[in-house]
Amino acid sequence: MSFFGDILGGYGAGQLGKYNQGLYNQEARLKVRNAEIKKKTFEDVDKPRIIAQHERDRSNTFVSFIKSGVDVSRIGESPFLVMLDETVEQAFDLEIAEFNSTVEYQNELNNASLLRGKGAGEAYKGRIARNTAYAKAAGKMYGNYSSSGGTSILSG
Repeated sequence: MSFFGDILGGYGAGQLGKYNQGLYNQEARLKVRNAEIKKKTFEDVDKPRIIAQHERDRSNTFVSFIKSGVDVSRIGESPFLVMLDETVEQAFDLEIAEFNSTVEYQNELNNASLLRGKGAGEAYKGRIARNTAYAKAAGKMYGNYSSSGGTSILSG
């Protein structure tokens, strides 16, 4: 009777390995989709918002200097240098945000790849367990055949 149990157990192990691989692959697809959504959100929402905020800040600084009565058109003078410094900082700020978005996107894709690899490992583990159970069943069947003197135990 354990012969049949080994066969069924082996089949179940193989199916479980396939199922687990499917789960990991589905999770990997979700990770990739989330990465694409985050990247698109940054490009369509965050980046334009950051740029608009920088333009508002630049405009407010310019108006503040004009209201104070200083000549902002003289290159090399303090107001111009302040505005130039602010523009450089804003450009750097935007680059950092773009870099962080790219790193987050790549990390999500890497996690998806790891999950697919984990799924392949689960499928392999299931195949190994299945093949081991089948070999165990074959060994039991051969042992039963040998102990019966070479006659089939199924023929009675």
